[in-house]
Amino acid sequence: MDALLGKLKEIHYEELDIDEFIDLRENDPFDSEWVRVYRAIEGLKKGRDIKDAREIAEKAYLLVLKQSASTDLAEFISDDFYMIADSKALNYSDRWLDKLIACYENAVIPCGEL
Repeated sequence: MDALLGKLKEIHYEELDIDEFIDLRENDPFDSEWVRVYRAIEGLKKGRDIKDAREIAEKAYLLVLKQSASTDLAEFISDDFYMIADSKALNYSDRWLDKLIACYENAVIPCGEL
């Protein structure tokens, strides 16, 4: 996960239209897929708190906030990293989630259709 977190430093935040990004995240197809994967992972967790996932999400939040100065952007990306960390801890696999992870591996913030 450290390598994936490191990719957040390679993103050109100054080129990002944050309002457009949020619109693309809060609408389908992105939103429905994100919620579907999130619910599947939460069902597997059964209320358990995975400590490492929380720490990874906090690191992601702070990195993005420092780079972009946008709390909204930092929250979205932090949520992604929380979900990714949970999925790894639970050995959960999903094709859409793989695409989300691939975006971060390529230093691209996922939104819209993946």
